Amino acid sequence: MTGAVIFGSASFNSSAQAAETIIFRYGFLERSLAVNDLETFVETGAVSAELGAYLRLLPLARRQQLRSALQERLRLAPVAVAQLLYSPLGKELLNQAATIIQTQARHSNTYALRAALITAAADPEGLTALSLIRHYPSRSIRVDLQKGLTILKNFQATIRETETILDVVRQQSVVDEWQQNVPAVQSLLHPGGGRWLEMPWSVEDRSPRRLQLTGQPRTIEVDVYLPLVASQQLVPVVVISHGLGANRHSYRYLSQHLASHGFAVLALEHAGSSTRQLLSFPVGYTSAYAAAQEFLDRPLDVTFVLNHLSEFPEQLHPWQGRLNLEGVAMIGQSFGGYTALALAGARLDFEQLARHCPSNILDSFNVSLLLQCQAQTLPPRTYDFQDRRIKAVLAVNPITSALFSPRSLAQLTIPVMFVAGSNDTIAPAVSEQIYPFTWLTTRDRYLALIDDATHFSTIGEARANEPVMPVPARLVGATPPRSRAYLKALSLAFLRAHLLEDETARQWLTPAAASALSIPPHSLSLTHSLATPMLDTALDQLAVTRRDR
Repeated sequence: MTGAVIFGSASFNSSAQAAETIIFRYGFLERSLAVNDLETFVETGAVSAELGAYLRLLPLARRQQLRSALQERLRLAPVAVAQLLYSPLGKELLNQAATIIQTQARHSNTYALRAALITAAADPEGLTALSLIRHYPSRSIRVDLQKGLTILKNFQATIRETETILDVVRQQSVVDEWQQNVPAVQSLLHPGGGRWLEMPWSVEDRSPRRLQLTGQPRTIEVDVYLPLVASQQLVPVVVISHGLGANRHSYRYLSQHLASHGFAVLALEHAGSSTRQLLSFPVGYTSAYAAAQEFLDRPLDVTFVLNHLSEFPEQLHPWQGRLNLEGVAMIGQSFGGYTALALAGARLDFEQLARHCPSNILDSFNVSLLLQCQAQTLPPRTYDFQDRRIKAVLAVNPITSALFSPRSLAQLTIPVMFVAGSNDTIAPAVSEQIYPFTWLTTRDRYLALIDDATHFSTIGEARANEPVMPVPARLVGATPPRSRAYLKALSLAFLRAHLLEDETARQWLTPAAASALSIPPHSLSLTHSLATPMLDTALDQLAVTRRDR
């Protein structure tokens, strides 16, 4: 089935029959509202008598927020929307949303909702709440107000709890900073004095281990950054693993920065979860199991590349025997964070997955569970991807909470740094990085928090004519330049301390150094000491405060 057929079908249905009335249901009670009344409110602020009956239930600030939310426009290509909604992840999201938004006949119709989203994205005005309603292929659209208000209440509680936990992390950083000397950290942001070569490499993995676990060979593309070092000293190696829907170019700026400081960098492209894969509509992920295989393929990619680096063409000849493959660091973002932790020795925990999945994303507000829970379709066995050449891991916005348990992360013995963004709505900092950080027991552990950063803030800009996944500007946020600068500094300090065993570099891995790097309001906090009871106590105090009001 082609994209044109899908879009044509959706457009035909929605044009023949579009929603004119919204029916709000609360328990057994129902009240209807003309869509025109809602459009007038959005465009002019005028409130009809029928709409006023609903708005009176909201404080003035909430009414303004509602109008602002209804005005929000997303400029997304219909193909991009379809690619998401026809994937296993998108189907699960539709299933959950369809319990709230239903047809006139009270049916949870995921097909209708998907058609409305795709055709609304093609609307000249962009994808908005109103264009979604207008393109819904039913004369009336039913909204379960009770479920919606419950979700809103849960969302408000999540926001309060998140801010409470983030404040604990910030305060702990300040406590740790007390009486520490402030080092000269600006040098971490500057390029090194060395030159480097950037070369592409492609290798096919037909190894018995790959075929046994996944049943098919795999081509791995790598961008190799090799520093031009005059001496015969061993060159430290860093592997970079991108997130879902990204590629080997996503962290080019970081690869170049590290190469200029003398590190050899291998930026991998994971074929099954790259930009190219997700843009290959309608192929994409044809099944949940195909998506789940990426949890096996990704760590296999890294180990195979390290095993076969000697097969790199003649350009590598000057570096033969000079790459230190017994002391490798991993940097991974999001899905790449999982990849790095798996290679460090953290094992998938199927009991943890069972506890977290299936989880209603509209209740948890953790979009990353859509991806994490795909791992449930794997045969429940022990998967050991530990590669003992990996000596340090820096995980940016890693997805962890359902994949790994406290027992899994407690197995790690090498230095680990988690980098979290306070405004990450994809892999929320509290559930995916902060609490999992407290599960780490390794001696050298670090938690960095970038204020106002999102899930996409550290990803580099694409080159001209380079395929990219379309991400709304509001999801990217306003902090990418500052977030990228922080990541360059943190990565260089971490690698010098734990890959080169440079003891003087440890002064840069302190709360005082993070404070010196910070440029408010997009501040950087760093802490080594954080415990689960500390976080739980803060949430208990929040609950008591709210109960006493």
